[in-house]
Amino acid sequence: MDRTILHIDQNCYFASVEMISHPEYRDVPMAVTGDASKRHGIILAKNDLAKKAGVKTAEAIWQAEQKCPGLVKCSAHYDQYVFYSQKLRKMYEEYSDRIEPFGLDECWMDVTSVIADRDPKDLADEIRSRVKAEFKLTCSIGVSFNKIFAKLGSDYKKPDATTVITRENFRDIVWPLPASDLLFVGGATASKLNAVNIRTIGDIAQSKREFLEDYLGKAGSMLWIYSNGLDESPVAPSDYERELKSVGNSMTTPADIINKRQAAGTFRTLSASVASRLRRHGLIGNSVQITVRDKDLHTYEHQRMLFEPTDSERVIYETSMELFNESYDWHSAIRSLGVRVTKLQPAGSGVQMSMFPEDHSGSGGSDKLTSAIDELNQRFGTGTVRSCAELEGIMSPNYDPELHDGGITAGKRDPLS
Repeated sequence: MDRTILHIDQNCYFASVEMISHPEYRDVPMAVTGDASKRHGIILAKNDLAKKAGVKTAEAIWQAEQKCPGLVKCSAHYDQYVFYSQKLRKMYEEYSDRIEPFGLDECWMDVTSVIADRDPKDLADEIRSRVKAEFKLTCSIGVSFNKIFAKLGSDYKKPDATTVITRENFRDIVWPLPASDLLFVGGATASKLNAVNIRTIGDIAQSKREFLEDYLGKAGSMLWIYSNGLDESPVAPSDYERELKSVGNSMTTPADIINKRQAAGTFRTLSASVASRLRRHGLIGNSVQITVRDKDLHTYEHQRMLFEPTDSERVIYETSMELFNESYDWHSAIRSLGVRVTKLQPAGSGVQMSMFPEDHSGSGGSDKLTSAIDELNQRFGTGTVRSCAELEGIMSPNYDPELHDGGITAGKRDPLS
C-alpha cells in the first residue's frame, strides 16, 4: 500500500509572523531583513506585495529597494518564529506522531496509519483552514506517496493551496519542472546538469542512472531515484533526534579582520560557542576544522585531528589558531571565520589517553568554572559571560587596528597611502 505523506510549508513565514503583531504591514510591501550594520544586510523574507514588486529572498537590501522604493523593512524576531513553529507543531501532532521538521516553517507528516478512507486532500485542506483560523497564517501543502514529491507539491502552488501528486499524475506535474526545483539540486549541480543538456526533472528521470552516477557521483544516482518517484525514506517520528555529525559556528564580523589579534578574538568567541554546545549535547570531538572567507569571498578550509577528543574551549581555540597561523598568508582581509568540531562521540565513552602529559588536550572543559559559565549563558543569553580576549577581538570600538600582530599593513589596506 502506498504511503500518504504531507509536506506543510508556511507561506512567507517570517513576514507573516511579523504581520500578526503589525497588521499595518499587510497593506504595504514589507520585508524582514538582516542587520546591515553587521554585514548581514539581506532579505530574509518578504510579504506578497513585496514579492509582486520583484523582491527576492537572500538578495541584498539595496537591490530590493531599487526594485521597490517604498519597501518597509523589519528586523527579525527569531523568538517569535520559534514560538509559532512550536505551536503549529503541537497542532500537527493531533493528526500524526510522525512529523519531521525541515526548518522552522516546513515539515513532513506521515498520515498513512490514520488516513483510513478519508480523502488526503480533504485532510490537507482541513489543516490549512485550521492554520489560518487559529494562527492567522497561511500554508501550502503537498500530498504524495513519498517525501520528495510531497515537498514539490507544497512548492507547486502558492499561497494557501493544496497540490496532490500521485503515481498516475507525477510525470505530468513533476517532470516538466526545472531540475533546480528537485530537493538537493543546488546552483552548482544545476549548472553541471545544464552543461549536459539536462534541464528538467524529467530529463534527470529519463537519463541513464549509470551516467548520472559517473557524472555526479552518488548524488547523481540519488537524483535519478528522486525524479522517478522511487524515494522510500521514512518520515522521522516526532520525538526523533538526529545524530549530530559535527558542531560548528561561524561569524561574519562587522568589519574586515585585518590582523591576528582580531582573528584570535573572533576564534575565541567561536570556540567558546562550539565548546558550550558540545557540552550541552554531552559530546566530545576528535577533529577541529576552520573556515576562512576573505573579503573577495574566497573560502579556505583546514582541519586537524586531536591527540584525544575534547569539549574544551581552550583546546578548540588553540587548535584553530594553529591551523590559521599555518595556513593563512594575509593576502587579503578576512570577512568571516568559522570553527567546527567533527568525529564526535559521547562524553564519558572510552578514550585512549596519551602517554605524554603535554598531549592531554582533555575534555576538561566541564570543570566547575566552565559549568558555571555555561549555566549563566544558558539562563541569561549567549555571551553574558565572555573572556577578555573575546571582547578585545570582536571589533571592539576601543581597539587600535594599528597595533599589529601579523595581518594587513596600512599600505596593503590602502594602496594609495
